[in-house]
Amino acid sequence: MDVTISDYLPAHYVQAVRENLADRDPHDLDIQIEECLKYLLIMSERPGGFIPLTGPGDEVWHELILQTPDYAALCEALPGRRFIHHRSLSFREYTQMRSQEEIVDEFLGWIPEYVGRFGPFTAERAQYWSFCEFLMTARGITLDQINHIGALGSASSR
Repeated sequence: MDVTISDYLPAHYVQAVRENLADRDPHDLDIQIEECLKYLLIMSERPGGFIPLTGPGDEVWHELILQTPDYAALCEALPGRRFIHHRSLSFREYTQMRSQEEIVDEFLGWIPEYVGRFGPFTAERAQYWSFCEFLMTARGITLDQINHIGALGSASSR
């Protein structure tokens, strides 16, 4: 399932985000917006958990939230049809509340959801997901292995 910005965000909403993040490369910003939308699509049907976006994706989410009527409409248009709240919690703070094993388990749960819905991660897109960053740097898992985990997990959930 390809997620395009225009599927969920009216042009004026995207323009507000682009104006507020005008210092970013337009191509990179479009990818950040798409990855944020993917996060919101998955999160709309999840009970909660850590926000697995890295800084640039999270900053896009902040910009989306600032346009409150549009953000509320976006949340209602997502599959879970519920408002998705934002809680400021750094990854460092989160890791102090959980064991590394719990974090790995939670992050591994995101992979089949992403790969099953949107296809394999690319290096260009994986950089906006903290679980990819964490698994690759802290656990030595390659992007190919992450995508393999995702393909196995999404196949077993069908």
